Formats: sequence, structure tokens, C-alpha cells
Amino acid sequence: MRRAILGMLWVAGSFGPAHRASAQEPLPHLRPAERARLASAGVPDATRYELDLELAPDLRTFTLDERVEVDNPGSAPLRSVVLRVFANATSSRPLVTLAETRSPGCRLSQPTASAIVAELDAPLAPGERRTIALRLRGQLRALRPDETSMTGASLGSLGGLFSGHGGDYGLLSESEGVASMSGFFAVLARRRAGRFEQSDASTMGDLVTDALGHYRARVVVPDGVEVVATGEEGPVRVRGARTERTIEGALLRDFALVASRRLHHVDRDVGGVAVRSWYVDGDEAAGREALEAAARAFALFERRFGPYPYTQLDVVEAPIVGGAGGVEFSGMVTVATMFYRPMDLGPLGALLGGGAGGGVDLEARRGAMLEMVTAHEVAHQWWHGLVGSDSRRHPWQDEALAQYSGILYFEDRYGAARARSEADQQVAAGYHMMRLMGQPDGPADRPVADFGDALRYAGLVYGKAPYLYPALREAVGDRRFFGALAGYVRDHRFAIAPPRALLDRMARGPRRARVRALERRWLDEAHGDEDLGEPDLGRMIGGGAGSDPQLQGLLRGLGGALGGSGDQGDLLRGLLRTLGGGGGQGGVGQGGVGRGAGQGGPGGPSGDDAVRGLLELLEGGAPARGLP
Repeated sequence: MRRAILGMLWVAGSFGPAHRASAQEPLPHLRPAERARLASAGVPDATRYELDLELAPDLRTFTLDERVEVDNPGSAPLRSVVLRVFANATSSRPLVTLAETRSPGCRLSQPTASAIVAELDAPLAPGERRTIALRLRGQLRALRPDETSMTGASLGSLGGLFSGHGGDYGLLSESEGVASMSGFFAVLARRRAGRFEQSDASTMGDLVTDALGHYRARVVVPDGVEVVATGEEGPVRVRGARTERTIEGALLRDFALVASRRLHHVDRDVGGVAVRSWYVDGDEAAGREALEAAARAFALFERRFGPYPYTQLDVVEAPIVGGAGGVEFSGMVTVATMFYRPMDLGPLGALLGGGAGGGVDLEARRGAMLEMVTAHEVAHQWWHGLVGSDSRRHPWQDEALAQYSGILYFEDRYGAARARSEADQQVAAGYHMMRLMGQPDGPADRPVADFGDALRYAGLVYGKAPYLYPALREAVGDRRFFGALAGYVRDHRFAIAPPRALLDRMARGPRRARVRALERRWLDEAHGDEDLGEPDLGRMIGGGAGSDPQLQGLLRGLGGALGGSGDQGDLLRGLLRTLGGGGGQGGVGQGGVGRGAGQGGPGGPSGDDAVRGLLELLEGGAPARGLP
């Protein structure tokens, strides 16, 4: 982190939606132009958090003293306040617990793993502001190195495909001496209709409140441990065998950090912003690839979408698991370790690499996935970072736009043909795999819980909805399309945008009817099979392996068994849930894909063949005989 001593922002006084910042009030982590704009336009109101964090020498446990400044924007007194610890929402056991139940002015309880309730001694009147103090103890989930590999992470995500609840993505974990910490402290719960939310209908997707916050953190770590966090680092003090770091940030959507003795970085100045790529010992080559992708994506997005507000952007290798490739925070993104290391898929990798047409270049695919994930997460600095959205009710709003932004990165760097190929393999493939596995098409704009399971959530939000944007771009032309994106950022900077605000802007003028028709088609209706075409394994996988009959037989057999009814489908779904740690819960739609996909037919594999092939591949043997 930049080692500059900065003043901090604790703006006193106004409880309204925004207030003026004086020249004496520095705004940490913000660029001079952004500070000047806010001094004129007003600083959006945000919850203030003070965090006093101490990590144990093994980086696996911590203690935290926290103070949260809470206001009452409603018209009735508040007698209790709810805070959420989102790291507990997806864990099988609470990782973070209350250490004390009594705080000045309130009594604390933890009725569920992810909810902490503060019962106030005196009601909080409308317009009043009060500080809640609490002490927490936490434990990071210990991940084995094999869990963070491409194979381990893939297997670990399988069970979650058939559940309406998200898995533990390793957001509060330690692996190989790297501690990744997000969702570890108590944040003010989301309020809907004047009531605090204490739980989530589904834990798929992003478990955040979408709200802005001002943060000041004192982080104490063993000497020699580097800390990368959202915000900007101020004074560093060495106290014997411990180092104390002060980190401050204004107008952030969340606070997170990665800590390790093994972190190194390469950096580049891009238009006055320090773009840094942090990597673990031995991963320097991929760390430099991530820097190149991040710097190019950043420059493109700032040119197309508008100015980035912060002084720096950190891209950090982290032990992410459960199917997630990366995670976004304000001014920092984490990217899964599996993209920094050679792609080892065991026998399946040998099959992919030895297809009839020469196979897939696995190293090239790893590099392309690292680029896509990095570009996607950098795009989130605009989509949900700068322009906030309701990530629980309208997850497509930021995710589909970040996906499309990733494809824009490939188009800008490599040209339109490469961008189409990467879109086939890294975007549309999610929709096609959903259909191969028997899940029906449907609307993409719906609350997270309404998707039913992670397979459909990913297929519609990440796989189908992004294609709304190239359709809009063709309909309105580049000038209006990119002008609307930049205007969307200007209109909703550091705010929560209505879910269709960008489309409302594009629909102005003579193209209104066409824009509205595309909006309905891609977000509210079910035309994915017609618009995205039949699944094509050659395009989905790339290289000659996509045309390899053995691999096609295996994948189509799996798709047919997963999507089919009866004992065979149940057997395979149960097998994958077990492999993925999902137990026997959940379910998957029984509807087929149509056009005989996955059926045993002449020359095609049966469900039995697919199951045997998968088992033998996973066990390290040759594919089962009988597969074409």
C-alpha cells in the first residue's frame, strides 16, 4: 500500500443524503479531482466504521474491536439495530462470534450466525446518530493447497450447482500463509420498508448491503506480514514482533484485506492511478500478466465509462474457492490462485489436450481466464463500485455489465474475432452448460433467490444477460451506446441506480421502441436458445478438443443424465453433490434440453456410460469403454 500519511474523513454534523466538505476535510483514498467534485457537489452520507483488528501469528485467528456509527433516517424511534456478519452466512459453523454482550448504551446478542442485534437502552430518535461498540473473535477457514487448484476448486463447486444457497468461497480463509479477509466484521444491515434484514432468502451471489461506508482500520500483524486492503495506508509502526498499520478510506462499498509474508507486487502508473498486481511467491509470471490485463482494462474503462475515483487499484492473488473466480471491493479486487498456476486437470486435462484437432492449449486458456476475471473485476469498480445497485433484487444489473466489459477488453486488446471467441468460451458457455444440464431458460432480471439454484443463476445472469449489451450497441450505434454508459456513471456516481436506469437513458429518442423490445427480450423473456444457438462444444471449449468425439460423448452424456428424470439422473446428481460437498440436498429441473440432447440413441452414450466415464476420469483411469 502507498505509505503516505493522510488525514482521515470523519465528517461531522449533517445527517442528510449529502453535505459539503470543507477545504480542511481531506478525503482519503480519493483523487484530487474527485475531492474537488465532492467539495462542490457534497459528500454522500455513509456509515462510519472504526476497526481495531489484531491477527494471530499464524494468520488463522483474530480479535476485533469495532465501532459503528448508526443514524436513524426514519420517522419513528429505533429501539434496536441489526448488524450483519456475512462471513457467517455461508459457513457451516460461525467463524465470527461476539466476545462480549454488553456495550455502552446497548445490550448485544447473536440470535443467528450472521445477525447481531443491539437492543438500545434508550430509543434512537429520528435524525439522531449513535455509536455501537462491539468486540468480536474470529477464525479463518483453513484451506488445503489442493482446494485452491483448478481441479479442487471445480470439484468443490459442483455440489452448489444444485442448491439455492451459495457456498463458502473462502472469503474468510487462510491457505499457504495467505489470509483473505472479507465479511469478517459487523456491517449495518440492509433496511427495507423501514425494517432491518436479519437473514437472506438465498446465499447465492454477493452478500453485501450495497451501502457506502467510511472506514478507519488499525491492523496489527506479525512483523514481516504485508497487508493489502481497501483504502490507503497511513502510518506504519513497529512494536517489537508486531507491526501496526493504519488504513483509511472514504466512500467504499466494503472493507477487505489480504495479509501474508509471501506477497510481492509489480505496479504501473495509469493516468495518475497506481495499479498494483500482488502475487504469492513463485507466481510472478502470472502476477505480471494480471498487471498487464488490469492496466489495459483500467485505461479502457476510464476512457469509455468515466473517471475512476480512487488513488490506487490493487489486484491481489487470493485463495478463492467454490467456483468463484474473483471478488470485487472498492479500490481492490481479489483473483483466485487457480488462475496463477498451471492448469492441472489430471486425466480430463489429458483428454482436453489430446483431442483429434490438436486439443486445447491449457496454458493459453489459463491465461485467457486470468485476463477475463481480472477485466471483469476491474469493471466492477464502475458497476457496483461507483454506480451502486441492488445486488440482491437485481443481480444482473452489475454482473451482466461487468461480463460485457470483460469482452470489451478482449475486443480492444485483440480485436473483434478474439472477443467473439472468448465470449463463446467464457460467457455464452455458462448458458449452454445450464441448458445441457436440463435447466430451462427464463427471465434474467429477478431476485437472487428466485433463480432456484446456482446453475441457473450463473447461466442466466452471467451467461445470457450480458448479450443484451452487444444487441443494444448494434441497435443504437457506438456513439449513443458509450455515451449512455458514461452518462449513467455521471448520473449515479456514489449512489444506487434504479435497475433499468441505463436502459432508460439509451431509450431516449427515435430508437426507444427498439431498445425497449431488446430489454424485454433479454431480461424478461426466454429466447436464449434462439438468440445464442444450440450448444457447440467446439466453440465452448475451443481448440481441436471441442470436436473430439470421446469428449463430446462424455459431456453430452453427462448433460442428458443430469437433465433427465429417473434413477440415472438422480444417481449422477447425487454423485456430483457428494463430490462438491453438497450432501443430498437441492434439486434440478427435470425438463430436457430438447432435440434429443443427451439421449442414448444410436452411436450416443447412455447415462451409465457418462457416469462410468466421469468416475474413471476422477479416479485417474482411462475413459470408460463404450464411450464413442
